[in-house]
Amino acid sequence: MQTPVSSTVTSDLSAKLRRDIVLGVIPPGARLNIEAIKRERKVSHPTIREALAHLAGEGYVTAEDNKGFRVLASSLDELHDTSRLRAELEQLGLRWSIARTSTDWRSSVVAAHHALSEAEAEMAQDPANAAIAWDERNRQFHLALIGNCASPRLIQTVSTLYDLTRRYRLMAHAETCADQVEWLRCSADEHVRLRDHALAGNADAACALLGGHITTSAAKAGSIVFATPHTPEPGT
Repeated sequence: MQTPVSSTVTSDLSAKLRRDIVLGVIPPGARLNIEAIKRERKVSHPTIREALAHLAGEGYVTAEDNKGFRVLASSLDELHDTSRLRAELEQLGLRWSIARTSTDWRSSVVAAHHALSEAEAEMAQDPANAAIAWDERNRQFHLALIGNCASPRLIQTVSTLYDLTRRYRLMAHAETCADQVEWLRCSADEHVRLRDHALAGNADAACALLGGHITTSAAKAGSIVFATPHTPEPGT
């Protein structure tokens, strides 16, 4: 009789594989060898299959007929499509959050921005080594901006979309480019303005800035990772 799969073990394995994928430890396009995962992670075949099926549902891996699973390949189109969708949903979440503004929400935005600003200072000194911590604090700030929207589904979707493009940001910051310092400075400045607009209740200005911030950042990351300039589509 087959032993039931523990949801905790499956969730832990999913989280570890997801992290390895977004950090590039498991490279884009790599085939996921179930036997190798079983040996390295000390888990059962059913646990691995369930974890990989979960990651396939989230968009991190794809299932191949009779061939198992493979990490989603890098794609400029995928980067910009995912970022464009994230920009639209995040603007909606921010608008809803501002409409329901509260002291607790405003405090959470200030706290998240303070933590991010410390990481941005470290990024200015050593972007390659500080990128992982910066990206997590950047994620927390963006989630704080929409954290008062009263839509758990929207927040979860934005969180997933952010994670799906994390590997592109980390790959971009691992490279040395001539205008990297200016890119980081502009990003930090926009974060300050986003915080201030949110606190002041300037929904239109905040959403317009947020949409451009996300799509411009994606365009920059894509131009570095794929060495192909890309102009964000209008209206996002």
